[in-house]
Amino acid sequence: MKEFLLYGHGGAYNHGAEAIVKCTVGLLNRLYSDSKIILSTHFKDQDVEFNMPVDEYCERDLFYLEADKNSSQKGVYDGLIYKSALDKITKDSICLSVGGDNYCYENWRKWKVFHETALKRGALSILWSCSIEPSMINEEMVSTLQSHHIITARESLTYNALKAKGLDNVMPCADIAFLLDAKECTLPDNFIIGNTVAINISPLVIRRENNGGIILRNTVNLIKAIIGNTDMNVVLVPHVLMDTDNDLTLLRNIYDLIDNKERVCFINKQLSAAEYKYIISKCRFGVFTRTHASIAAYSSCIPSIVIGYSVKSKGIATDLGLEDYVLPLKSVNDDYCLLSMFENVVCNEHKIKVILSDKMSSYKEKAEFAPL
Repeated sequence: MKEFLLYGHGGAYNHGAEAIVKCTVGLLNRLYSDSKIILSTHFKDQDVEFNMPVDEYCERDLFYLEADKNSSQKGVYDGLIYKSALDKITKDSICLSVGGDNYCYENWRKWKVFHETALKRGALSILWSCSIEPSMINEEMVSTLQSHHIITARESLTYNALKAKGLDNVMPCADIAFLLDAKECTLPDNFIIGNTVAINISPLVIRRENNGGIILRNTVNLIKAIIGNTDMNVVLVPHVLMDTDNDLTLLRNIYDLIDNKERVCFINKQLSAAEYKYIISKCRFGVFTRTHASIAAYSSCIPSIVIGYSVKSKGIATDLGLEDYVLPLKSVNDDYCLLSMFENVVCNEHKIKVILSDKMSSYKEKAEFAPL
């Protein structure tokens, strides 16, 4: 029996993380019918609510988590915070870091405790379906990365950056969430199948914008133009609903700023990643800040704009031949940038659909790449 430990997962209220775990588990079960899968999670209650298909959960030790928050020496308590999960690692374990972009942020070091424990105990350590910000790849990170047994990079910008640093343990793949099956759910009132624009805006891009309020103004101007100048409707789609990073709150604010609400749908309840994908798949266009909302669109052959703030969005779009439809966050310098790009997508609708239709089958095969 194969025993897998999945770690780096923050909880299913981040529905991109939900999609990664569910698709990873699905792939592992297809490859190894007798596998046991343990999930190290920050919020077990979220994962239980959304029916994570795992055999066992390991939670953080909240006492040491609080101690870490109050400590000036970050990392001292990592081994104690994650002790319940670390205790599961044996020489027969296969440890998968499933956080996707965990190595894109300054707190990447906290995941070293899993990797280093795996190495000490003779387990296999894999950095799974990941993106890594090239500007963050310093000597310390390279040392950690090159000691992984395998790294699967979900887009070419990460893959090329790691190869340029001399890593020979990196392999190209596609994001595992491209394999997610949509789950039918009730569509909201005012939703026109095949003629609705899905819009997802996240607090994360608001925090990172260069000009205060510019993303909000761009979004409102885009919605007003869609309502005023086309026969399309709009659906506001959240994709992360964590307490500290909640799309729903921001989208409600956007909804309140729109006068003609008869043409705007608002998904104001929490659904599963598969249900969000179903809604997105029934749209005509998409405008997204969350990477896995855009993956739901791409994998459904829906022409989309991504407001990009990191290597993952640019890299995935580049690999699909759609880099011209990524709007870099740092380039949003007036209130109509988003509308201008949306008009470009509308003009190239057929071309984009052909690109996605032609590439999607082979691209999804790359997501099933599993060197285990």
